[in-house]
Amino acid sequence: MPKGRELVGLPVINEDEGDEIGRVRDILFEENQIKAFILDNGNWLRHPRLVYFHDLKDKGPKTFTIVNKNVLKQEIPEGMKRWQEIKGFRIYNTAGQDLGLLEDLIVELPSGEIIALEISTGLINDLIDGRKEISLTGEMNWGKDSFIV
Repeated sequence: MPKGRELVGLPVINEDEGDEIGRVRDILFEENQIKAFILDNGNWLRHPRLVYFHDLKDKGPKTFTIVNKNVLKQEIPEGMKRWQEIKGFRIYNTAGQDLGLLEDLIVELPSGEIIALEISTGLINDLIDGRKEISLTGEMNWGKDSFIV
């Protein structure tokens, strides 16, 4: 199952014209579901482009395809979390125990469901024991700079 950092940089192909329209720059999600990808646009003066996950025809693992450019949108919807902005959030359990820092999302394709979080408990622990994964099975609460599972 891919991680968020593995999805970022993947190409999005326009099946209608056979060309690459951009690469995934960021992931938008709500709760435990990917909702859209923000695409790079090769020009910092242009507005961001995004494609909703449900508008993708083929969903990974090495590329994403759309039927045509009509599915591209210009406005980023309010209220969705951005993968680039949540990295480094503190993760707590419901008892208030600090579990570590959020490093990545683990995604199931083609559904787009976020099934787990990858957390870091510190550089030394990561090197010795590896990063931990927390399955997202229960209720989740996002704060301004933390997350409770």
